[in-house]
Amino acid sequence: MLAIKNRGYRIGACRESVVYHYGGGTLDRLSPFKTYLNFRNNLYMIVKNYRTGNLTIKLVRRMLLDGVAAMRFITEGRFNYFTSVLKAHYSFYRNLSLLKKKRNMEEAYSQNPNLAGLYQGSIIKHFFLHKKHHIRDLDSRYSSKDQSAN
Repeated sequence: MLAIKNRGYRIGACRESVVYHYGGGTLDRLSPFKTYLNFRNNLYMIVKNYRTGNLTIKLVRRMLLDGVAAMRFITEGRFNYFTSVLKAHYSFYRNLSLLKKKRNMEEAYSQNPNLAGLYQGSIIKHFFLHKKHHIRDLDSRYSSKDQSAN
């Protein structure tokens, strides 16, 4: 979605809508492999899609949160999930040059990004500290306002 917005397109959403997600059924919700994919793909997405000014901050924050999650897995005795986080980071570092190339290709198409509607708050903070478990519960003050009439 961010890649589409980076190219200047608008995306609409309805906070009251209900989505039934049928995807992800091939992997158990508690699968260490699914944990690996979630951590790895998030790191990949950040490098490929966030603007240069936000990239370092987003990446450092994400890595700190990944470290917290990994430590939590250890304290819970879920060592295979801890290993999944380590593998995700290893994959990220191993593929960083390829991700940078993809990022450069995306930036060629991202001359006039549409940043309206991007959530500026921390969804993770709102989820864990404020128990906001649905997108409709998030504070709309943290959403960028539409600045164009595209």
